[in-house]
Amino acid sequence: MKLVFFLLLLSASLNCHAQADVQVWNKWCAKKDTLLLFNGGNNVIQIYCPSIKPADIKLKSLDKALRIGLPEIKGDTLVVMAMPFPDKGKNMRLAIQYKKNSREIKTVSFVSDSIPQPTAMVGNLRGAEATKKDILVQTGLRVFFPGSLYSYPYTVKQYTFKIAMPNEIATIPVRGNFLGKDILAEINKAPAGTMINFTDIKATCPDCATRAVPDIKMKIR
Repeated sequence: MKLVFFLLLLSASLNCHAQADVQVWNKWCAKKDTLLLFNGGNNVIQIYCPSIKPADIKLKSLDKALRIGLPEIKGDTLVVMAMPFPDKGKNMRLAIQYKKNSREIKTVSFVSDSIPQPTAMVGNLRGAEATKKDILVQTGLRVFFPGSLYSYPYTVKQYTFKIAMPNEIATIPVRGNFLGKDILAEINKAPAGTMINFTDIKATCPDCATRAVPDIKMKIR
């Protein structure tokens, strides 16, 4: 009797330990501790547990509002494509189970959010103006999603740089996202108050079509 009781306690302890150390996150959410999926976006749910091999884990969506693809093992992590359908219900629960007996390891609940239109910025400068010093240390244009945690890797493919100074007007087309020496030289000699413009910005991402991104207008302070 004591042996049976001990085995039950051991089983419960192992199960609790497994639940406690299971980590679940969306690869394309900027905060790993936020169980957030993006409507119409790329969502890759990743599951890691140091005490359970990914080959021993089974995944099951418990609600119609959450659809998942076929899980794949990548190293020590189980990954699965996911798509939220919020019009089919509020609950988006994912059950993580032992593959052998379908016993529950952990159940997590996701929420979903819409994705705003992507916007470009100069390096990490998001404002409408910046000091010349701050602009000159930036390396290129970046894409971000305003007010969103969506972090799918869009990159700027091309843009045109424009600047108008009292004695000079320059237009420089650029392939890629980098701020080249010619552009930095123009910015360096521009007086305070000069407007710099980045137009015809095109961005792309893995498995995406190229898309236009709104122009950037920045004042040198």
